[in-house]
Amino acid sequence: MKFTKKIAFASASLALTMATPAALLTQNAAFAKTTTVKQATKVKVTKKTTPFYHKDGSKFTKKKPYVYGSWKSTVAYKNTSYNVVKTVTIKGAKYYYIGNDAYLKASDVKVTATKTVKSSSTSSAKKARTSSSKTTSKKTSSKKTVTQIQVTRKTTPFYHKDGSKFTKKSPYVYQGWKSTVAYKGTKYKVSKTITIKGSKYYYIGNSAYLKASAVKVIASK
Repeated sequence: MKFTKKIAFASASLALTMATPAALLTQNAAFAKTTTVKQATKVKVTKKTTPFYHKDGSKFTKKKPYVYGSWKSTVAYKNTSYNVVKTVTIKGAKYYYIGNDAYLKASDVKVTATKTVKSSSTSSAKKARTSSSKTTSKKTSSKKTVTQIQVTRKTTPFYHKDGSKFTKKSPYVYQGWKSTVAYKGTKYKVSKTITIKGSKYYYIGNSAYLKASAVKVIASK
């Protein structure tokens, strides 16, 4: 009788041991699932005029218009194209962030260019670990993000993301204004800070970058 119980106990233990790898494989498979989605990279205004919006969904006003370089306006004009930094949802509606703190409503524009990106799906357990890791990172990091800069030199070139300068044949164009350089005292909103060939640059939207050494930071968060 004792011998039979030992065999039964050993069999049960073996069954549990053999079941574990299968469970792990199922769990790991959930971690490995990836999908591809298309992301808007460029849009064109389809209406005669369409408002520029803030991130809270409010419109720019005449007292506080959208400012880019020396150009000021509360609206974007038909057929004008804008590069898209990211797509967001504000109060249930889709908007495209075009840099410089400005958003355009998806219903007022049409997408003219996209890119395919990979999106990974993870289990709730993995998400929980990631969330916990992010929380810890936020607590320990006190680094500020640059949000606005001002040109300190008489003139400084506009750069492409590969570090090359805009040229007279292909200048930087914004709402009919064309130039290869930015001028002293001009302020620009910063979308992100990146490193190109070992040097720091600030992305000011519309595919243009300014070199950190040619500007000063006047706002951060």
